[in-house]
Amino acid sequence: MNVLRRILAQSALLRTVQPWLVGGAVACACLVATLVALRGVATLNQPEPDAGQHMVRHMRYTFAEVARVDGMLQALSVDAASPDARGLISDAADHLHIRLEVLSGLTRGPLVEPDSGVAPIAWALLDGLDRLASGQTPINQTTLADLRRTSFELTRAIGDYMRGVEADIDEALKIRAENSAGAWFEVIGSVTMLLVLSFISLALRWRNRRMVTELRLASGIDSLTGLANRRGFTEWATATTAAGPAPRQALLIFDLDRFKAVNDRHGHLAGDELLKTAAGWLSERFGDRGIVARWGGDEFVATLPLPQDEAGDPAALIAERMSSPPELVFKGETIPLHFSCGIAVWPDDGPTIDATIMAADAALYEAKARGRGRQVFFEAGISDRRDRAEALRTSLPQALAAGQLFLEFQPQVHVGCGTVTGAEALVRWRDAATGEVIPPALFIPILEEGDQIAELDRFVIDEACRSAASWAEAGRRLRVSVNLSPRTFQTPGLAELVAAALGRHGLTARQLEIEITEGVLLIDDVQVEANLAALAELGVRLALDDFGSGYSNIAYLMRLKPDVLKIDRSFVLEGDEHIRASIVQGILQLAETLGAETLIEGIETADQLRFVHETGCQIVQGFLFARPMAASAIPAFCGGFEAQYQLTRGTPLLQHRS
Repeated sequence: MNVLRRILAQSALLRTVQPWLVGGAVACACLVATLVALRGVATLNQPEPDAGQHMVRHMRYTFAEVARVDGMLQALSVDAASPDARGLISDAADHLHIRLEVLSGLTRGPLVEPDSGVAPIAWALLDGLDRLASGQTPINQTTLADLRRTSFELTRAIGDYMRGVEADIDEALKIRAENSAGAWFEVIGSVTMLLVLSFISLALRWRNRRMVTELRLASGIDSLTGLANRRGFTEWATATTAAGPAPRQALLIFDLDRFKAVNDRHGHLAGDELLKTAAGWLSERFGDRGIVARWGGDEFVATLPLPQDEAGDPAALIAERMSSPPELVFKGETIPLHFSCGIAVWPDDGPTIDATIMAADAALYEAKARGRGRQVFFEAGISDRRDRAEALRTSLPQALAAGQLFLEFQPQVHVGCGTVTGAEALVRWRDAATGEVIPPALFIPILEEGDQIAELDRFVIDEACRSAASWAEAGRRLRVSVNLSPRTFQTPGLAELVAAALGRHGLTARQLEIEITEGVLLIDDVQVEANLAALAELGVRLALDDFGSGYSNIAYLMRLKPDVLKIDRSFVLEGDEHIRASIVQGILQLAETLGAETLIEGIETADQLRFVHETGCQIVQGFLFARPMAASAIPAFCGGFEAQYQLTRGTPLLQHRS
């Protein structure tokens, strides 16, 4: 085994170096792609360059001033002797002077560039205008013609300069467009590369994690608890059998009771801590002389050598080691650990360890079927019962299609008014081979272990609504009550399923009552809360079943706001009658405060009915009135019950039945 582990370690080194190298290359590529993208973004964010746009605006103003001067000179050429001539010339010279001063103050332009042909002509035109305005030059046709030629040359020079500037602008914009296109290509290409590299990185990460998991499995060690895993247990078993005849071994398979409930209520972190606590405790109790392995999920396997003289009692030895089970303190709350345990002896119960494991697994199934928290040794017949349970689980679809599942209904009566208020639907399964009815206590827990319970609940809801519709057609508008599994409340779309069944059979929401066990309220699940809220909004009546027998408290009642509290029959049977009466009356007052009705189930004798009536509860259910019956028998029962009540002429029904 040590050689195998060395080989696996070398293999792990070779297999993990490659992902690290590829991962490093991916990281470098991501860095390069990021830098390229940043450069492209920086290029796109550069401000608009001034390639001469402002200069064009200045030149247009200058061109306008020169055109104004030319127009003034043309006007004076017609009337050179006008008395306003010098004033007009002086005004034009001032405007032109201001425009030329503005151009002279720029860092670039036709008046500051040394090779510009505009500046000499502009200053010459301004000088000629100043001479005319000051009287140094006479205003005549000759002087005006000379100045007009100068203004024409200046106009042409300004136009040539503007075209050169516009050409420069066009070239700059073309270069910027090319740079922007390249920058967009860099950004889009880099982002695409980053996305591709991210997918590659995620794929490498997933592959590396899978390899690590495979290597851990291959090494025979469970990564969470540090115990041996199935491979490690198999290696131990192979080595044990290869060494020769081994002493008798007790093989124990442990299952953590209510592990899923802990996960649902406290989260997977608490579940992991629970598994590690269980692993440590089992190692301490059974790891000194054998092996403890995590078989998978919340199942563990342990071995315990047994005395060879068979003088010792294996059950007593195992019970001693399993005494004082551990507890987990998680976020201030104490969570007890309880185990169901199946035990088989090798080689007595199986010629091989694999066969013995199968026998122990069958014993574990029997332990859970008997109520969990038990240790059961394998014995003849256990495998047959497990096989029958598996057969029930796999045959449910065929049984539903063949009509082997059906409902019976137990009436719920109002003893004060002498009326039948409703009926509780009870599912039955008739075995096609034997014709016998399989008890619900046998097949419902089996179906709850898988997804089949949801299929069964869908059948119950639809069939119950169908029966209630048939009663209404017969003139009996009764409420039908159905029990649903806690697992069904964790399934999305429960309210939609119920609404569809009601609509399909023409029932109102108040004609359907759904019974909820207290276990539903203990499930800390968002989906459960959503389903309960949706059912309440739909208007379906909610009944809290077996009230007072479990974890009921005021907080749960305030959250659920049930329409009915179904008081458990134990309050009718057990303890002092005065104490029982006080408790039931207290429940009645609590129900009245909540605005809920009460119903006591399990009434089987006249004395029990008398007790219920004296405490003030009016709606009851039990064998005293009727056993479960077919849906078709309900209308006749209602008529007979009401007729019997009328015969008493208002006398309470319990006196007649006494």
